[in-house]
Amino acid sequence: MSIVLRRNLFSIASLAAFGLVFSLVACDGSSSVNVEEEPLPIGPGNALKQEKPADTALYKNEPDSAYCDSLIRKEKPYTCGDSLGIDGVYYRETGFLRQETAGCTYKCEHNKWSFVPAKDIPDTAEIVSDELLFKHPSRVRMLLSKKCNAENEGLIESLATNTTGNPKGGTGYDYYRCEQGNWVERPAWVKCDTAGVTEGALCRLQTYFRGIQFGEDTWKCYKYAGNGSWNDADCPTEPEKECNEENKDAKEKLAFTNDTLFYKCSGTKWIEIDLADYNCSTGNESVGDTCSFERDGQKKYFRYDSIPEADSRWVEAAFDPELGFCTENDGNYWRRRYAKKGEEYYYCDVNSWLPTKFVPRQYTDSRKEGLTDEEYDMLDLPKDAKVGDRASGLLEYCEHNKTLGFDYPNVYDYCFSPNHYRYRGDGKWSRETIEDIHADDIDLDSLPCGGSTWCCTETEGMKQRANGYYFDEPEVIYQCISGETVLVERLWNRYEKK
Repeated sequence: MSIVLRRNLFSIASLAAFGLVFSLVACDGSSSVNVEEEPLPIGPGNALKQEKPADTALYKNEPDSAYCDSLIRKEKPYTCGDSLGIDGVYYRETGFLRQETAGCTYKCEHNKWSFVPAKDIPDTAEIVSDELLFKHPSRVRMLLSKKCNAENEGLIESLATNTTGNPKGGTGYDYYRCEQGNWVERPAWVKCDTAGVTEGALCRLQTYFRGIQFGEDTWKCYKYAGNGSWNDADCPTEPEKECNEENKDAKEKLAFTNDTLFYKCSGTKWIEIDLADYNCSTGNESVGDTCSFERDGQKKYFRYDSIPEADSRWVEAAFDPELGFCTENDGNYWRRRYAKKGEEYYYCDVNSWLPTKFVPRQYTDSRKEGLTDEEYDMLDLPKDAKVGDRASGLLEYCEHNKTLGFDYPNVYDYCFSPNHYRYRGDGKWSRETIEDIHADDIDLDSLPCGGSTWCCTETEGMKQRANGYYFDEPEVIYQCISGETVLVERLWNRYEKK
């Protein structure tokens, strides 16, 4: 008697919000952070100054101290300390965390933020807001990953400016260039390369990246004015050529200094297409067609694939004259392709051919030739069987460099039989059904273990069959040993531990 254990598997994706960073902009459109100097404290005459409002009405709805203290301990929105040169600074929450919390005022003292009631804030105190606090030079320097020195002269770094702290809302970036020992904030066009660029050429940059749930990508264009300088410009949204019935399916492109957009005339509207469609699509392609072209000095290969639950499309492929094409769809689980080159076998693993010793037997067994998968799968089922007997088919599924369980060193290559059959009598076998599997389940109430488990002292040594943890893993056998269920066997046909 055996029981099949079933699991519902979920994966939890961890979301990481970017930090919010602003920068002071001087009259010439730039700001700099001198890395050679000590962090400057915020004091009288400092550019970060924000005078305390004379109208105390702003403080009338100030939350109580317990709430503000709990908020700063929970959220910890900003680093506070002598090393940043902001010790002694007063900071007023203006809604960065959430609008309803606006009103809490804190002081950076002894490396931590402490709530200060409005009545206790000195008249001479300088209170900084979200933007001004984040403009602090030492904070910018701390967040930039590289030091600005002679070796990194001209290096460009970026800092996220997610104004909500929420990845759902998207993010933009501030850009800094290392110039003579200082990180100098520059407009986004600092990312545009000027090498070989003529005046009037357009550079197109993505300046805002959409969030997980909302927000839209934002693009800006800049026109080269010469001498390393760029001016704002309108971004063209489609080719100049008219799209009409006469040039239906015509293709055009918009070339920028750093990018190229491709378009196809569909009806009376230009639609954006990708590089593969631009070079490969004819309007008459069918699944299995292949295409190749030169790009950036390299040969690119594509195959027109049928995508599960989606429209067919051109998919980038690896190509070998002997092994053929390998796309991401050939490396997906049950569709994985194998091919032989010389005396060695290879498998397709997401756009690359990799050598392997583990090949499904249907690729190496000469008896498979001329048979359907089902015919081959049932070829060796026992002739002498009784009703209800269970047997595995010949077809195999193989995994490569697979980690089993949660212990990383347990990495294997293996092959197993995914299909199982039941003998129905009169010489007939058929694929195992859900009903067959449920028939193997045992009634826990019939065991002397209390109805919640099948393993106890009275069932010592008893074995049970279970599904693999994931669908691409073989079935396993558990045994009751000393009152605990222990995995004692994996039902694979062959394996090798890495």
